[in-house]
Amino acid sequence: MDLNLLLLLDVILEERHISNAALRLNMSQPAASRSLQRLRDMLGDQLLIRVGNGYQLTERALQIQPKLKSWLADFMCLMQPEEFVPELAKGELTIMSMDSEVSLFLPNLWQDLQKEAPNVAMRSIGYRPDAVTLLEEGEIDFLIGDENKSLESTKYHNFHLVRHDFVMVMSEQHSLATKDKITLKQYTEQRHGLVTVTGKGQGIIDKLLSNDGLSRNIALFVPTFHLALDICSRTDLIFAMPRLVAEKDAERYGLVIKELPLKMPLLDIYLYWHERQHQMALHQWFRGLMRDSVRRTKEAITA
Repeated sequence: MDLNLLLLLDVILEERHISNAALRLNMSQPAASRSLQRLRDMLGDQLLIRVGNGYQLTERALQIQPKLKSWLADFMCLMQPEEFVPELAKGELTIMSMDSEVSLFLPNLWQDLQKEAPNVAMRSIGYRPDAVTLLEEGEIDFLIGDENKSLESTKYHNFHLVRHDFVMVMSEQHSLATKDKITLKQYTEQRHGLVTVTGKGQGIIDKLLSNDGLSRNIALFVPTFHLALDICSRTDLIFAMPRLVAEKDAERYGLVIKELPLKMPLLDIYLYWHERQHQMALHQWFRGLMRDSVRRTKEAITA
């Protein structure tokens, strides 16, 4: 069996659709169908069967899939130099991330990367609704985001980066800036800003307030936390944000940090990557670099 057939089988088992697999591999649909028939003959199993308007995998295909992915990853690893030397490494790594993690970790991570592996480029992309699809298709190498049920498949790996709790920030000139404790009534009477990538929908705070029959006046929607910090420093708006983001830059913007008068759920953030890159030397090394860089960044902010 040649390697091209195994690569095709891997994609067919992922897509569960012959035409979609052919499109991903830049093959014609008839060529993909012929290759699938060869695979069926070799393995003595239909692998992919039509059910209604779609396809589903046979039991044999479901057994093969994780083993095939692991084998292909190991094979790709064999094609790389035995010893990985960061200062000699070349390539580009693409990371999709939410704004909070970009502002927190990217500056130090980039500095560490350039010190250790100066010939490796890094591309940072803002979070998009199709993030999982882009990770699946290989358009991005890493995804930084909160817990995602779509990424619980054996095709993906992750490790925990940070757990956020939330605070509010306001200008030093704000009428509530000198108060030790702000009540829920005082909080809801203020004008607020909301950080949202899409500019639509309710924030988690508004959902919690709504459960108690309360609401707040959101006067401004912005897409990034840095923009929120800048605007907050020169207006009477109050913004809620992760504590680490606030502690990192509040002093620079002349802002005051206060505890929120309502209990917010904690937000866990993970680094995700695809099985196809799990054993690749550059990716393995970079994941270790990110773990260390993120840890040192958190320690420096909270010191």
